[in-house]
Amino acid sequence: MFNKTRLISIISLVNSLNAETAPMVSLITTAPNKLCFTSETKGLLDVLEDVDEYFYSHTEISFSHPTVELFLSHMQHVHGLAKIKLRELDEETANVIARDINQALSTFHQALYSKEHQRRLDNKLRAAPRNSQSLDKYLPTLFLKHAKLLFIRLDLGYKEKVYCRLTPETAMEDRRRYLDIIKRKFPGLVGYIWKMEYGQDRYFHMHTVFIFNGARHQQDRSLGRLLGEHWEEYTNDLGTYFNCAHLREQYQEWGNDGIGMVHCDDEKKQKKLFKALEYLTKNDELMLATLPSGRRTFGRMEILGASNRRGRPRNRPKNVVMVV
Repeated sequence: MFNKTRLISIISLVNSLNAETAPMVSLITTAPNKLCFTSETKGLLDVLEDVDEYFYSHTEISFSHPTVELFLSHMQHVHGLAKIKLRELDEETANVIARDINQALSTFHQALYSKEHQRRLDNKLRAAPRNSQSLDKYLPTLFLKHAKLLFIRLDLGYKEKVYCRLTPETAMEDRRRYLDIIKRKFPGLVGYIWKMEYGQDRYFHMHTVFIFNGARHQQDRSLGRLLGEHWEEYTNDLGTYFNCAHLREQYQEWGNDGIGMVHCDDEKKQKKLFKALEYLTKNDELMLATLPSGRRTFGRMEILGASNRRGRPRNRPKNVVMVV
């Protein structure tokens, strides 16, 4: 089965292009009346090979990253991509394939810098402000319901030996199932925030912030360790975790110590909390390049009974806009 992470190569290719020169393939002679493909654009032939293998098992194009979708749509009807790495092609066949590829690359390049495509990219990037606004609503709502909250940040990933078997589908399903387990096992959990990322060195990984009722839980280090052990257990010891409570002294030096216990009337600590969580709201371009259209890289646990608040209103930090 084709692993969609290979299409990240499209992003690397596009990042190396300029607006003036479209990527092109050309032909060189390898034997009498025999030709093969070459290109001055680094990585182009590898990208075309990846695209060919993608279309071998997929007929529909649906990706969260507009540029990946754009490239695939322009290469979809090019015949002969499977021959891109052959060393000896007859002259007629090679010329026809080169012509079709270069025409598709030219129209893609024009569309890449069009206003329409830039608008699609801008719309995708607007998810970051929307995510930030979501937190501006989410956290004050929790503080209205609880006098104090315990924040635990965990970074969850996988051992390197399983990288080759991981797909975006399995990583997203692991996220869903693991969070369901945590909700069932910890009744004191009142919220969580997650963000999925992909890195060339860390592959698929997830940043999480678990939020507990501070009246029921006080020990963030030991609770964080237990949450991490559940991830290891769920992944059959193929997962890894890091409890960010071990970096608290560094966070304090940086002025963004937003983990641990936070009281509803502690405006100073809440401002640090919002600052620390801001990184979660940003889009991860490589993760988007692996996901079908409509799939998210950021999410949070729904607050049950958020509209039925009881008790006195809690104070919230100044300069924080609460959307209701």
